[in-house]
Amino acid sequence: MAKVKRYKYRNTAMYLMLAPYMAFLIGFGLIPIVMAVFEVPQKSLTNQNGGWDAFKIVVHDFRFMPAARHVLGFMAIFVPLMLFFVLAMALMLDLDAGKWKKYVRLAYIVPASISGAVAVLVWYVILQPTISPIKMILRWLHITQAQQIWQTQNLVFILSLMAFFTAAGQWILIQYGSLQSVSHEIIEAARVDGCNPFQLALRIKLPLISKYVVYMGVLVFAGGLQIFVEPQILNQSVYQGIASAWSFDQLSYELAFTTGDFGGASALSILLLIPSLLGALIVIFKTDMFDDATTLHRKKVKKHGKMKRAEALS
Repeated sequence: MAKVKRYKYRNTAMYLMLAPYMAFLIGFGLIPIVMAVFEVPQKSLTNQNGGWDAFKIVVHDFRFMPAARHVLGFMAIFVPLMLFFVLAMALMLDLDAGKWKKYVRLAYIVPASISGAVAVLVWYVILQPTISPIKMILRWLHITQAQQIWQTQNLVFILSLMAFFTAAGQWILIQYGSLQSVSHEIIEAARVDGCNPFQLALRIKLPLISKYVVYMGVLVFAGGLQIFVEPQILNQSVYQGIASAWSFDQLSYELAFTTGDFGGASALSILLLIPSLLGALIVIFKTDMFDDATTLHRKKVKKHGKMKRAEALS
């Protein structure tokens, strides 16, 4: 009876802890998705007959392909830069830095406290030749006017830098935390076998935290696909017109609140949901990120059994 009571108590505690998350997931995740699906076939100015042609109309919108080029160009810079730099800095931070390690960690996390809106103002000052803290470098590059930098064709690079310096710090600490899960016995054994720090990082540590790298890659990809705040603030407050419908989310915003095409905005939102959902499914089913100890043991036993059968057949 005592075991049954403890089991029920643990289950009750689990459900109580899960309840707030489930409430937010249903209220701000599942319900909006259902509403979007029902909104797509509704009649609008661009889809006067209604129906599921809203997807085709959105894809053929004259702003869709430029937004696709902008976002894909942004992600081609932002995602690899995040993955490479974050992993490199996390591995360096994992080296013994003595008493300075905690101050180095603090230096990484401080930039992560800067929101996208603040980042726009910070980079506006940095790239303003008259007041920039790097004005000497800008002059050396023959940049004397802000208009030379703030051009629509340059936003792919500027926004990549903004997003990178805003998000890199927190991801460095997350990956540093994942490195702490690597067994010290494995590290010591590798050192005894003659691994230098570079080999230790590349051949031992990175493979052991690969699931966390995949998790980071999926979230960075999904976040980059949904970029909105930075180009929207630039377009409305800093240089008007420089980033009109620059990203998919901006296009969705304009469809809904400028032309009143809520069906088209919903269709575009669903299109953006698909790659993010696929990434989440990859993390859940193709990595052991969310498996408990029992499930991991079962997978290892199953894998070992398959190897034994393969050896027997050979």
